[in-house]
Amino acid sequence: MLLYVVLSAILATNISEAIPAFLAPRSEKKWARFASALMLCIICMFPIVPEFALTYIVSFMLFAAYMLIFYKDKLEKIAAFSVIFFSVIGSWSFMIVSWSETILRNSTPFWLYAIAACLLIIFAFLYFSIFRSYASMVSSSMVLESFTRRMWGYSTIIALTPSILVLSAVANPPKNNLALSFIAFFALFASTMVFPLIHQMGRSAKLSEENSRLKARTEYYQDIEMQQEQFRKLKHDLMNHFTVIATYLDLGENEKAVEYLKELGTKFSQMTQQYTKSTLINAILNAKAQKASSRNLELKIKADVSSNITVDETELCTLIANSIDNAIEANPPDGKIIVEIADDGTTLFYSISNRYANEIKRKKDGSFITSKDDSRNHGFGLRNINEAVVKLGGTIKITTENGIFRIYAEIPLRKQA
Repeated sequence: MLLYVVLSAILATNISEAIPAFLAPRSEKKWARFASALMLCIICMFPIVPEFALTYIVSFMLFAAYMLIFYKDKLEKIAAFSVIFFSVIGSWSFMIVSWSETILRNSTPFWLYAIAACLLIIFAFLYFSIFRSYASMVSSSMVLESFTRRMWGYSTIIALTPSILVLSAVANPPKNNLALSFIAFFALFASTMVFPLIHQMGRSAKLSEENSRLKARTEYYQDIEMQQEQFRKLKHDLMNHFTVIATYLDLGENEKAVEYLKELGTKFSQMTQQYTKSTLINAILNAKAQKASSRNLELKIKADVSSNITVDETELCTLIANSIDNAIEANPPDGKIIVEIADDGTTLFYSISNRYANEIKRKKDGSFITSKDDSRNHGFGLRNINEAVVKLGGTIKITTENGIFRIYAEIPLRKQA
């Protein structure tokens, strides 16, 4: 009995240290921490009795209630970590119960029992040092931020596997003690391996996001290059244009010469609009204006930005380019996209709005659901925009009112040295 209490206490201590690395406690008050620690100790010491599956089910229900009571986050994330951590709790509890019963059933001499107990305690410390390292690897990295609801669902299903294995062994334990011990140990090993698996899933999701951001930036530079190429072609043909104008003038067709000159001036102005004093913002807006025009859309731009704005240009590029691309892809029914950008010396204000025809769907957490068929490889635009604004230290608000989709961001400007 004493051995069971010691091993359960080790379990409760390590689990209580691991959970806050993934989920935020609902309260930091002393009474809440005490109640949380007490309830977790009771759950970890709750005996899982072989051939009585109800004990395992009740233990899981108690732990799920514990997670909902004392921690806060998205429901799917809490559900996933309830299953993930209980896989460890259930596997560990079943293993020490089965091992303890094996030792007691064989009428083990006290000295041998003492050695076995010491070995189990040493094993506990070794195992939980590995457990903490894996848990730390996942929690210390930012990979979990990229998890979607579907990925949390997959994680829950994966984590259920060792729990189902233990439940099966509890309901119908094998008569062979060695087989029982192997099942318990394998379930514990599988429960621990869920953490590096989650880490890999998160890294894959993060890589997908980074690829999406890289693709957006590549498209932006391609737009810039296309714009410059058009400008070079127009410049190369300038002498030919002058020849045409001179011919019209020689023939006395002054009106045609004036009309041709106006058309030539329009082409130049479309490619070299001076929206702001910022070279970067001008380049982005000119490129996106060309792209909108190629889709028969009008990009209305109101800009008043100083030439020496001090923000991370890469993230600013992500914000402006992605938001305009999203608006172009939305294909507004009235054909108009309105972009407003200004600064007051301390803050950069950015707004983009467009009308929409199709229904805009949101998840329960407020995030938007992409309307594209290939949802697995799309839907990163708004997430990239949000991340860019966060990295710039700003705030963002996205609204869908009166048939208008609007993104509004405020970004603090760094003080110049």
